[in-house]
Amino acid sequence: MPGMEAHRIEEPVFNGRVAVYEAGRGKARAILLVHGIGADGARDYRDHINWLQESFHVIAVDLPGFGQSDKSNSLYSPINYVGVLKYIADRFLGRPFVLVGYSMGALVSLRYAATYPRDVERLVLISAPGVLHRHATTSRYLASLMGVSQKEFESLGWLSRLPGKILTPLERLNVDPQTVLSSPQLRESVLGADPAKIAGLAAVSDDLHGVLPDVRAETLIIWGGRDTLAPLRTGKVLARKLPRAQLLVIEDAAHEPMLETPASFRAGLETFLEHGLPAAAGTAVPMTQHGEGSCRRERQREFEGEYDKLIIDGCQQARIRNARVRELRILESTVTIDDSHLGGGKIGMVVRGSTVLMTGGRIEGDVAISAYASRLDLAAVDVEGRDAAITASKRSYVVISLSRLRSPYTQGEVHGFYTVTEKNPR
Repeated sequence: MPGMEAHRIEEPVFNGRVAVYEAGRGKARAILLVHGIGADGARDYRDHINWLQESFHVIAVDLPGFGQSDKSNSLYSPINYVGVLKYIADRFLGRPFVLVGYSMGALVSLRYAATYPRDVERLVLISAPGVLHRHATTSRYLASLMGVSQKEFESLGWLSRLPGKILTPLERLNVDPQTVLSSPQLRESVLGADPAKIAGLAAVSDDLHGVLPDVRAETLIIWGGRDTLAPLRTGKVLARKLPRAQLLVIEDAAHEPMLETPASFRAGLETFLEHGLPAAAGTAVPMTQHGEGSCRRERQREFEGEYDKLIIDGCQQARIRNARVRELRILESTVTIDDSHLGGGKIGMVVRGSTVLMTGGRIEGDVAISAYASRLDLAAVDVEGRDAAITASKRSYVVISLSRLRSPYTQGEVHGFYTVTEKNPR
């Protein structure tokens, strides 16, 4: 690492030698940098060491399996990496610090901040993969959400997304990722004992939904607007689910904003390091009243504002955002819904022969969602059904990430994949 002093020390988790880099020793504040998957290791932050060390005691690390640290056929999981970071933080820092994690390192940092909240002064998460339920990230499911075949989906290049790239082969073999990760023999035969593949699979299959409420530090979430490896949707979900968090989107960046747009990245990070999170935004802008609305056999229609009734029939890639819809019917369509409040009466949303992806917001009714031969993907959504949250008169599939359900059948935080039938409501 240019401009940093290098140390190679023994660590107790993998029982190997790990490379630790240090600069700015003696500064009053401290910062720990955690890299993502790749041969560069701690060099992910090479463009920012010089300005960081002006104000911080900077520690960066090549996690075991990467960079100049030892490599082996080991379980490179976020939980194990937390143990390594704790050892390094206690040895080199010994006081609360700013924790910055990129990609896989963001997931490790989330777990660290939840496990050792007193260690973390502030938290920065950059382009985190995974987080959502793993069924929401495999190619087959994503293809169905977009209304295309899996072959068409792969031809578009969307399989470059990290979760899909890692999980899809296992999905085809019907292999549980945890089974592979827990066995040295399977890590060898399925993943080639490659630390990057092991760490990637462990990262995107790590279930974080139970630990997010334990993160106490103010958190800045940085995402590239053009990121195809970790969808921006994940950043939006994290911003909603973490107790004190804000999302910064750098529109011109992809998955590596600190390298692709270093000036914009520095501006956002430096402001957060100096001042923390800004005050909460003011009163929401009143919604435009539309009465009733409809979409019939169209593509890429968008709806925003307040509707008494909205019917989407035979439409592809329709979008509802920042809306209040009292009665929503989706028929033979693919629809994305963001930050919207649906229902309130007898049925909040009717979905027939359709695919719906919803992020944020709320659905309520006597029955919140009435489905028929449909697929739904809900992330960070509150669903309240006085009689049932989700019913299906013909088998439907629902993946739910970091959402809250309230009904006679389900109560509390939900993170799972469900088949809903007439005899099996939620």
